Amino acid sequence: MVIQLLHQRKKKIIFTPYQLSKNSFDQKNGLVRVRKNSFYSYEINQYLADSIFKFNCIISDLKDKNIDYSLDDILRIYQTNQSEGCMLSYMRTLILTMKKEGRMGTANAYQSALNCLERFLYPNNEILWGNITAGWVNKYVSYLKTLNLKANTINFYLRIIRAVYNKALSEGFAPANALSPFRNVVIRKAKTQKRAIDKDIIQIIYNADLSHDYNLEYVRDLFFFSFYCRGMPFVDMAHLKYANICNNTIYYSRHKTKQLLQIKIVAPVQSLINKYANSGEYIFPILGSDDKTSYKQYRNGLKHYNNNLKRLSSYLNLPVSLTSYIARHSWATIAKFSGAPVSVISEGLGHCSENVTYTYLASLDPSIVNNVNDMIIDSLFQR
Repeated sequence: MVIQLLHQRKKKIIFTPYQLSKNSFDQKNGLVRVRKNSFYSYEINQYLADSIFKFNCIISDLKDKNIDYSLDDILRIYQTNQSEGCMLSYMRTLILTMKKEGRMGTANAYQSALNCLERFLYPNNEILWGNITAGWVNKYVSYLKTLNLKANTINFYLRIIRAVYNKALSEGFAPANALSPFRNVVIRKAKTQKRAIDKDIIQIIYNADLSHDYNLEYVRDLFFFSFYCRGMPFVDMAHLKYANICNNTIYYSRHKTKQLLQIKIVAPVQSLINKYANSGEYIFPILGSDDKTSYKQYRNGLKHYNNNLKRLSSYLNLPVSLTSYIARHSWATIAKFSGAPVSVISEGLGHCSENVTYTYLASLDPSIVNNVNDMIIDSLFQR
């Protein structure tokens, strides 16, 4: 496939890295005909759109400067700028790659950041790497603040943009600068609501009679399976298979960190496995057998889980609203106050470092900290 340039009755041909059959290209619209689930078609069309954008930018800039130009001039500038490239097109390529690799959660996060960037840049639909300066980053941060976003959401968008920039830099797409354009950006992370619950609330949930409502009983079972299995995340419960069980032990790799974990099957865990025994490959009825829709099934399952945990909280008049994170955080916090070292808790949770575990344990109930302080003072001064 080639791109043809015409100017002053002269013609130049630019070869692209793609090959297509003649029937695959829509001459009228200048686009590849998109087939269902064909990321390759989307990739080529994005490449064409990006190339056209670059040529238009070059021609517009030459006209603004009142410079007489030829096709050779346009090509020379284009080839020079190729080493610099455009950020949004690079992000779109990353997202397509993530989807091909099945990393749908990360792809969706990057797509969310891309959508926000597109709104900020509108009506322009691109930005050259060289234009991403400290001043541009500060303007983007100011824009995010005008949307009344929380500090953690702003950090979320900035982390992705910075990761994209650094990846492009390492691959030679972005120009190397002595100083990072993100160097002066400091957004204080807001403390999130305490996600752990104490033993008394756990007992209330455990002892509740939910036999009248299957959905509430089901999410309660998932909640306790997570708790019994050292705070196993929902995504790992959803993908847990009978094949992961061997010699009364669950062996599985965390979806997030790929760390291999093994959990001894205690009586309450075995009871829940038996309760939802089925002829399929998955222990819980969350995912079906269709791999193409597994991510959608997982997202629907997570939404169902959180919605019914919220209903359960309301039904039991709990002082907190349960979420899929709470069983995990509660296990970590209770383990901490049972005397378990942070290193052991970190290993149990499958964290890649103890720093992540400290984040889990940071937002403790002030009364717990006060009680510990009282114990220390009493032991020293025997009040």
